[in-house]
Amino acid sequence: ASLILALRRAKHGSSFRLKESVKHQNVLDVFQKAKGGDHTSDGNSSESSFAERNERSSVCIGPNDWLTGRSVGNGSQHLLSCESILSSMAMAVPSWLASKKPSRAGMLWAKLICEGSREGFNNELKKQDEIIDSLVTNVSTDTPILVIFQRNYLKANALTRQRKAATNPKATCVWSACQEEEWKQYMSSCRNCEALWIGSSCQQQTKS
Repeated sequence: ASLILALRRAKHGSSFRLKESVKHQNVLDVFQKAKGGDHTSDGNSSESSFAERNERSSVCIGPNDWLTGRSVGNGSQHLLSCESILSSMAMAVPSWLASKKPSRAGMLWAKLICEGSREGFNNELKKQDEIIDSLVTNVSTDTPILVIFQRNYLKANALTRQRKAATNPKATCVWSACQEEEWKQYMSSCRNCEALWIGSSCQQQTKS
């Protein structure tokens, strides 16, 4: 949802306003198809999509089951499998955005999984710091970067599926009050995300 709003803000500029209800949209569809009003040297409006204007492809990096929902019909994006933040593929995130790379992505969307196990927690924190440091160091300052931290998603998702099955009138298993309370706690934790914008030096240019 945050990415959709960012793309809408880029499209509409100062006229951007939040709508009361927005239907679910595929971020990649918005990037590939949403039109923005550019103005040519002769003053005429020339509408083109974000992808057409920056002449770069979109890239998705994440677990295989997540990637299946990111595919766009025209197949114009790159899908790279990365099952864990500790995978070497995680460093493809700053690599695809590096300012010195001729084929750098026009838009990159990644989902990096942290298991949070007692054994791997410190290594995951180190890898997070490594990725953030590389983004700040190697990515052009006119590239806006949004990093979102979401806790307990896998557990909340598993409990939600279990709850849906158990509360079905035809189900033979029982969903207890203790399970309901555990589910609520994990849902609350999962919904309270932290978003970090890594600033951009982009400035809106106006023509006299």
